[in-house]
Amino acid sequence: MAGLSSETQKLPLSPAPKRFKRNRSQKHLPYDVVEIIFSYLPINKVMRLGTASMRFRNSWVMNRKLHFDKDFAKGRGPAEIARILDNVFRQHSGSKIDSFRLYFNHDRVESKAENWIRNSVEKGVEELDLDFGQGKEPFKIASDLLDFESIRVLKLTFCKLNLPLKPKGLCSLSTLVLNKTPAPNGLIQAVFANCLLLENLELRHCTNVYHLKISAGKLNRFKELKVVEGNDLASVHIVAPSLESFFYRGHFSKLNLYGLPAQLNFNGGPLAPAQLKFNGPTAQLKHVILCCPPEKICLGTARTKILLSNLVHVTYLTVTSTFLEGLSQKYENGNLRAMEFSLGNLKELTLVMAPTSFCNPFDISSFIRNCPCLENIVIDMGSFSFRCGYYWEFHAKKKFQEDSRPLKLEFLKYVTLKGFKFENPELQLVRFFLETAIILENLDLITSKNHLLQFGHVDAQVYKHCFLEWRASPKAKIVFLNEKDSPIQFS
Repeated sequence: MAGLSSETQKLPLSPAPKRFKRNRSQKHLPYDVVEIIFSYLPINKVMRLGTASMRFRNSWVMNRKLHFDKDFAKGRGPAEIARILDNVFRQHSGSKIDSFRLYFNHDRVESKAENWIRNSVEKGVEELDLDFGQGKEPFKIASDLLDFESIRVLKLTFCKLNLPLKPKGLCSLSTLVLNKTPAPNGLIQAVFANCLLLENLELRHCTNVYHLKISAGKLNRFKELKVVEGNDLASVHIVAPSLESFFYRGHFSKLNLYGLPAQLNFNGGPLAPAQLKFNGPTAQLKHVILCCPPEKICLGTARTKILLSNLVHVTYLTVTSTFLEGLSQKYENGNLRAMEFSLGNLKELTLVMAPTSFCNPFDISSFIRNCPCLENIVIDMGSFSFRCGYYWEFHAKKKFQEDSRPLKLEFLKYVTLKGFKFENPELQLVRFFLETAIILENLDLITSKNHLLQFGHVDAQVYKHCFLEWRASPKAKIVFLNEKDSPIQFS
């Protein structure tokens, strides 16, 4: 094809789009307007459009979105990818690149990757997404490569940033994602010193992170923090008055909470206790997700109380059943006592049940009792089944029934139970929601993929009779759902 090198022509091309008859009254867009529109499309799409019209066969040279991600890399080796990118950057004549995405094995060709990055930042790139996860060693990024004010979104996988950052380096950055990347304290501090417009920070499986310090006291726009536990993580210290959303994935056994103000602690190893400290006000913290696998030892009472004190302003909460196990009744001075707390601002709760969890219906109802303003509850049971042993049969079951009678959930409107299997403890949980939610509108029971939603006419009538008799809200709709079957509604 004229105007394209042989390597550039190897970009994946799908069949040319079908031509449609134009309305005679329709006017053609000016050529320069179409060129501008094409410049904002991903380069592969522009190449496909070029095969349909000779008029636009060279439109790709002005393209602003150079995306050479995992989809592009499928079926191509590093040498072929390198040749294609060399040709693209050599022939690119546009003055602006909005985004550059690269998935590449940089081993033995680091200089080529550096040239592509340099070309993109020199043309004012705003989004830089670099994934070098295929390499043997992290790709080293010289600090002068980031000495540009245009970069707003920076996503690095298996990279190594060289310090110090230049004065202008990343000063306009709003989103930073580091994945499998060394993130020593010096780098994090440099980011917070330079990136005064930072809004989102995500650290996923980062190395060299021993004592993570989030010092965002001067960052009025800092809203979201995500931490996916790395092997080196020992402690996290957070000063972020404007923080609204916090996500953590890791082990609850690495939580070691103590002291004031409220603290969450992460333990990076058996020798040194880890800690996550929230210093200063946390009134803006509204959305919290704590994804933690089951543990052999539950959270201690003191730790759990301090953890809950950090959640008093939270509106949306997602936790695993491990979290509820830490809130279960415990013996104090020979007496079994429940923990006293209140999450009065919580409106939406998502509970993910771990398959090996020992959580029982009473643990769930006890937590919900302390969240009086809940409006929406989602419980994802997946493959989990309640393993109600002696504690449930001889104590918790009776308490569950006694405490449910006087309880009224005055704001609860929507309840969803995913992975519903019609087991007796699940049915007791259904009864709990129907009897206590006085303005309930919808109760959705979604069976698992492997569970066939098929029962006889007699069974259906029994369920219908029980559910309609249990419900305290006359307008509540009970719906059985399954991906393979039509929904069954009782109302």
